[in-house]
Amino acid sequence: MTDAPTEGSEQDGQQILVVALDKPGRASELLLTLSNLATEGKVQMHDAVIVSKDDEGRSHTVQTVDVTPARGALAGAWWGMLGGLLIAGPAFLAGAVGGAAAGALYGKLVDRGLDDAWIKDMAGWVEPGRSALLLLVDAGFDDAVLTELRRFEGIGHVAYTTLPPDTKAEIEQALAGAGHPLDATDTPG
Repeated sequence: MTDAPTEGSEQDGQQILVVALDKPGRASELLLTLSNLATEGKVQMHDAVIVSKDDEGRSHTVQTVDVTPARGALAGAWWGMLGGLLIAGPAFLAGAVGGAAAGALYGKLVDRGLDDAWIKDMAGWVEPGRSALLLLVDAGFDDAVLTELRRFEGIGHVAYTTLPPDTKAEIEQALAGAGHPLDATDTPG
């Protein structure tokens, strides 16, 4: 893999971590593992995005936190329709339209996670047949996180991070196995 784009979104002590993985479905597996650790308070994730490419090079992006205008409009329309049903029949349609507009505006104004343009750049960077997990996290990791990352030994590496160098080194060692950190330009086999 080539070097990852280096622009993202850092906010209030939050850091970016991008883990490149050897198969399209692998990023989902890693996200599930980290999500379980987040529920236990072992890691604090503010945004997570899966970027993968199938063998033909078609890109797939799944955002888990960021509210896009389309998602906001859909959620707003549902809430507006519910409000319209509760108030009166004709207000049903007006409530749906008003809710959709409010939801779309909310999604447009509030970009709480990783920068959308950077995510799009990442989609271009990932090679066919591979994936990457893009995370916006707090810098402090519990030892349980490193233990779980060892399950992905030899199939992933840190492609980009704004984490402190010592934390980056610990994550690289966990992903590479017993003291053999992968270079960020190497591709796991």
